[in-house]
Amino acid sequence: RHAHQEAAIERRITGDVEVTEGMMAQSDRQSAEDPLPPVLWGLDPVHGVFAKLYIQDILQLKNSQHVPGIFFYGTHPISRVDILGTVVQRLEKEKFYAFGVDDGTGVISCVYWKKQMPAQVTKTASPPGGLNLRQQLSRLAGLEEDQRRVELGDVVRVRGRVREFREQREVSSISLVKVSDPVFDAQISRMLELPHLYRSFYDKTFRKDGCEADEHGALILSLQSKIRQFLAQNQVKNFYQRELETIDSLSCIAWRDREGQCGQDSALNPAETLTQETISSPCVSRQIHATFQEAVSALQEEGVIFQKVAGPNELYLVTDEEKQLHNVTLDIIRDDCTQPKYIERGCPFRHILNCVRQCYGAGVTEATLQRLLDGLECSSQIVSTMDRYYTAC
Repeated sequence: RHAHQEAAIERRITGDVEVTEGMMAQSDRQSAEDPLPPVLWGLDPVHGVFAKLYIQDILQLKNSQHVPGIFFYGTHPISRVDILGTVVQRLEKEKFYAFGVDDGTGVISCVYWKKQMPAQVTKTASPPGGLNLRQQLSRLAGLEEDQRRVELGDVVRVRGRVREFREQREVSSISLVKVSDPVFDAQISRMLELPHLYRSFYDKTFRKDGCEADEHGALILSLQSKIRQFLAQNQVKNFYQRELETIDSLSCIAWRDREGQCGQDSALNPAETLTQETISSPCVSRQIHATFQEAVSALQEEGVIFQKVAGPNELYLVTDEEKQLHNVTLDIIRDDCTQPKYIERGCPFRHILNCVRQCYGAGVTEATLQRLLDGLECSSQIVSTMDRYYTAC
């Protein structure tokens, strides 16, 4: 197997790259369009960073149809990755290292090109006790090269570009660092970091509509932030949407959408204009109501608020202030984590969600429960043993 790998890498160095029938068939099977047009790639923040992905997901990235070297995770264009894992395969040649990295989800091949040794420096007379420049450069280069000479079992962090060679996905390493991790601190930190990145960024669909910095989108975000701030400052436990619409500080924000469309002809302040227009024009009131509905729906998607019974005219409950939901969830985790099948890893998220819906209400969403569990973990009442598994402290 090592001989086969050496031959493949040497052919790659000399440029002897074949286009096999399998590669052509794979290209034909892929869809004709990318999930996101190339003109919008720069608007996705994931595209410009070294994405921290599981190796299993890197191996399953879809190829772009427009630009070689670009791959897609969902709707996110990926070109560079950051992986942390254990070296399980190793091959060293004169100009490069080839090694396999395993993070527990899969193994991917990485190639790291050795840096050229510094050019010979003309030897000059050095004063007594002075530095020999050539000797120091050689010493530093040697130390740097030793840091990048990986062995089987080493824990390494690799940053590089994703590429394919003979239908095999690999990482062309830009940075290679051996990690001293005797107590698995780095690996545990990565294990806890990745689920958060996936939930917050990678698994969310990139919406090109949200890239248009129009006034309406900015208004919804502003109103959403103000509602969240109002609920926290006043420790509101529950509310109806129509009650929010009567609060001047919030209604004035919703009014800006109407004011921006009608121009700045009125010299009255927003609150006075709102009062007069609402009385004389029902359509303005409907527009403000729709603006509030968008902001409230966005807060529901974040899990900040939820409803036991779905409906625009039903009561909204504030997740952070709903103590009954907190107690029910905590009791479920405390009771079930002692069962034999959950005692080792803890209760899975889906099991907790089903139990909460049965004991409390069917309107509890995944986002609501996730926010609640994050809060309980921050207060040290529960702890996550692995991705979305929880046990009581």
